[in-house]
Amino acid sequence: MKYDITKQTAPKMPNLGRGTECIRLLISQASKDMHEPLVPMLFPPLGAHVSGAEFQYPDNTWKEVCGLMANIVADSGGNKGQLSLLVEAICRDFRQHDKGVTDKLVEWQRQSNANGGKDSTARPNLALWFPPVDTTAAGFLLNSMALEPDGRTQYFNLPEVEMADGLCGGHKKVSHMIRNIYDMARAGALRATRGRSARSTTCLY
Repeated sequence: MKYDITKQTAPKMPNLGRGTECIRLLISQASKDMHEPLVPMLFPPLGAHVSGAEFQYPDNTWKEVCGLMANIVADSGGNKGQLSLLVEAICRDFRQHDKGVTDKLVEWQRQSNANGGKDSTARPNLALWFPPVDTTAAGFLLNSMALEPDGRTQYFNLPEVEMADGLCGGHKKVSHMIRNIYDMARAGALRATRGRSARSTTCLY
């Protein structure tokens, strides 16, 4: 799809043809007036399920996708809430995984408290795939580091843009966090590498 980015009007939604059956199925569950704005919002949660797929970057190197972001802006009562229902359907497996992780962490914390902090085992290296919206900057980094060995992706769905401030450690650090997520030239947690890496797929709406 090609369009002139200098125009003030957004490009029309492309025809959903072969290979987009999943997208067509998902938007069929939303009101028709929201089909066009919701289509691009569905790619980050779907992309969060992809692991091990490499793409060629402008510098002719092959790396895993290092970040996906989609934003939807509308007035209150603009039917944006339909996106949350679709995201929950897409990420049902993420929720099931996170419930098991949460149960293990709760049990570890219970045992640590029972021992009074003495002779307690180290915190298990577990990661959430669909972290809560009130995740702090420190929690975000800790989760990213836990994801890295397995090359998994974490997905954030932030209903309010202000929630990004808490996730990034402040309003002035949002752009820095996004740069780390997307910077393909830097290796490590939050960044793309030649091998398997943790990628933060973030959705703000």
